[in-house]
Amino acid sequence: HGALGAAAGWVSATLWLALAALPAALAANSSGRWWGIVNVASSTNLLTDSKSLQLVLEPSLQLLSRKQRRLIRQNPGILHSVSGGLQSAVRECKWQFRNRRWNCPTATGPHLFGKIVNRGCRETAFIFAITSAGVTHSVARSCSEGSIESCTCDYRRRGPGGPDWHWGGCSDNIDFGRLFGREFVDSGEKGRDLRFLMNLHNNEAGRTTVFSEMRQECKCHGMSGSCTVRTCWMRLPTLRAVGDVLRDRFDGASRVLYGNRGSNRASRAELLRLEPEDPAHKPPSPHDLVYFEKSPNFCTYSGRLGTAGYGRGAPATAPRQRWTACELLCCGRGHRTRTQRVTERCNCTFHWCCHVSCRNCTHTRVLHECL
Repeated sequence: HGALGAAAGWVSATLWLALAALPAALAANSSGRWWGIVNVASSTNLLTDSKSLQLVLEPSLQLLSRKQRRLIRQNPGILHSVSGGLQSAVRECKWQFRNRRWNCPTATGPHLFGKIVNRGCRETAFIFAITSAGVTHSVARSCSEGSIESCTCDYRRRGPGGPDWHWGGCSDNIDFGRLFGREFVDSGEKGRDLRFLMNLHNNEAGRTTVFSEMRQECKCHGMSGSCTVRTCWMRLPTLRAVGDVLRDRFDGASRVLYGNRGSNRASRAELLRLEPEDPAHKPPSPHDLVYFEKSPNFCTYSGRLGTAGYGRGAPATAPRQRWTACELLCCGRGHRTRTQRVTERCNCTFHWCCHVSCRNCTHTRVLHECL
C-alpha cells in the first residue's frame, strides 16, 4: 500500500505539473472556451488521491486559462461542481427557448454553443448570463453540501432575527459562489472592446439574479409541533426560477454602446462603461441583459452565423399582427395541425405486497408541425 500511495502521489504531482505547464496557446484566449469542460462531471477520465484532489486526465481541461486551472487546484472538489453547473445551465437554456426559432442548440467539442456567440446579440447575452448563473448556483449549493473542501455553509447569519425566529441551520453559500464565479468565469474574457464589456455585464447579471432570488426558509420548533420559535436560513432558488427571470430579461434586453460618446477627454474608467443606444432609455441596471447587435432571423441557413435555418422557405410577408405563434416559429412558411390518440398508464395503485396496478388512459394530443 505504501508503494501504491507513493506512486499515486507521484502521478498526482506529475499530472498537475503537466497541466500547469500547458502552453499559453492552449489556454482560453477567447470568450466561452471554458464551456468545453461541460462533460467533465460525467467523465471517467479522472482520478483522486488520498486528499480527494482531482487529477486531470481530461483533455477538455486544456481549454481553461492558467488562472482557471489555478482556481481548480486551490479548491478541491470544485471541478465537478463547475461542470455540473454548466450542464444544468445548458438544460435550462434549452428549456427556456424550446418554443422559439433559436432553441439553444449545442454541439460537442470546445464550441459548445456554436458561432452565435461570435455575435453581440440577445442570444449571446442569455448564454453568458445563464452559464454564469449555473456555475454560481452549483458552487454555492456544493459548499453547503460539503462537496468542496475550501467552503462550507454560510454561518455568518447567527442569533435573533425577529421576535419569534432566529438564524440557524445551513444557509447556501451564495457569497462564495458569486466570488468564485466572478474569478473563474470572468477570467476567460480578454480585451477592452464592447464585446468584452457586454460579456462581463451579462456574466454579472446571471450571478446577481441567483443572489436576488434567494429566499428565507424556516423550520418550526415547539411543543406538539407548534411554531413557538422558528429557525431560519437562506436557500438558493431553483435554476428554473433563475432561468425564468433571465428569459424575461432577454425579451427586454438593452441595446448598448460605449459610454464616452466620442469624448477625447474621457478617462479610462469612463471608456469602460455601457450606455443605452437610445438616449431616451435608462442605463442598464446590473440585473439587465445587454447586447449591441441585432439577432439573425434564424429562418435561413448561414454557415457564417451558425444558424441551421428552416429549409428553403422564405419568411412570410403577412402583417405582423396577423401572425400566430406557430407562424412566427415556422418563419411564415405555414404549419399543419394533426391530432394523435395516445394511450398511457394512469391511476396507478400500489398493492401490499408487492405489485402495482394501473389503468390505461387514452387522450387526444394536438400536434403542430412546421411545413
